[in-house]
Amino acid sequence: MKINAIITAGGSGSRYGEKNKLFEKCGNSCVLVEAIKPFLETEGVTRIIVGIAASGTADFMSALDCAGLRGDTRIVLSDGGATRTQTVKNAVASIEEDADFILVHDGARPYVTLDLIRKVIASASEHKVALPLLPMTDAIADVTANAKPVDRAKYRRVQTPFCCEKNLFVDAYNSLESEFYDDLSAVKTCYSGDIGIVDGDERNVKITFGGDIARADGNNFLTGCGYDIHRMTKGDGIKLLGVKIPCEYGFVAHSDGDVPIHAVMDSVLSAIGEKDIGHLFPVDDSEYDGADSADLLRRVLDIAQGKGYTPHNLSVAIIAERPMLSPYIDEMRNRMSQITGVPRDRIGISATTNEKVGEIGHTQAIAAYSSVLLKRLN
Repeated sequence: MKINAIITAGGSGSRYGEKNKLFEKCGNSCVLVEAIKPFLETEGVTRIIVGIAASGTADFMSALDCAGLRGDTRIVLSDGGATRTQTVKNAVASIEEDADFILVHDGARPYVTLDLIRKVIASASEHKVALPLLPMTDAIADVTANAKPVDRAKYRRVQTPFCCEKNLFVDAYNSLESEFYDDLSAVKTCYSGDIGIVDGDERNVKITFGGDIARADGNNFLTGCGYDIHRMTKGDGIKLLGVKIPCEYGFVAHSDGDVPIHAVMDSVLSAIGEKDIGHLFPVDDSEYDGADSADLLRRVLDIAQGKGYTPHNLSVAIIAERPMLSPYIDEMRNRMSQITGVPRDRIGISATTNEKVGEIGHTQAIAAYSSVLLKRLN
């Protein structure tokens, strides 16, 4: 069996926002590339025709480069039309003559599974035409009839991929003279036989509005860990997690020496794949002499936000023989909530000694570990 797939990517995605949703980060690449990948793995698919607007071609080729797919000769381009119907009609000209079946899939559905594609193909092999449908879960009403309640049991939500026998598909689209909602309605203009219905997949969502990717993508969260240690000397107090703690010690440090905040910064940078704070705030740069570590943390959080992530929860463990830290834990949580925006009840701070072992145990240093969970911004 020889199959061609058409990926519709000609729309503007105006409901999504200013950015082109097809090239938003998704999975290991972008929405459009992730929508294509499962078809490359589908047995029998020999050509994938991507109907894309000229304005998106350069971005698409760049995305294929990044995904290592630009050299795959199965992927060919077709002109995206002003409507979905026109995009598919344009793609018909690129269908291989000896293809047996045609799959059509929305380029904005990046979570389609290989299993669903196979089920649709199997059903079309039996019925000539098949598509995945999902039951209505909410009550529905007819807004053209004063919100008249409608029996939802009779209706289904339509997904892609749609699959159709090649000759039937080509004949239907070559004879179209008007616009249609989807491929099924187009094919039914010249076909009245049984339609193969496959159970759809709730994960196979169509990215439509800003935030859809964040809700559906497996990369909603990133985790990172960080560690730091600073020697101590005689002084008039130390700062930990933004809280000044009176004691007879001070830090030997480039900035204010706030060890646990430094660990937090490294955990955030680790989560987003950036180098540690030694690269970001070099020790030989006088700009950071005595710097407030809280301000440096805010700069790190801005970098994370620029990559689309913000802290969701935070855990910090401080290892210090002295001074006694338990009286300051609540204040530290409050301060870190103010700095990071993480609710206080999602910030965990613990303090322990080093049981008089090593430099920390002999009050010569304080160390801290941090782990952070970052959440994708909507």
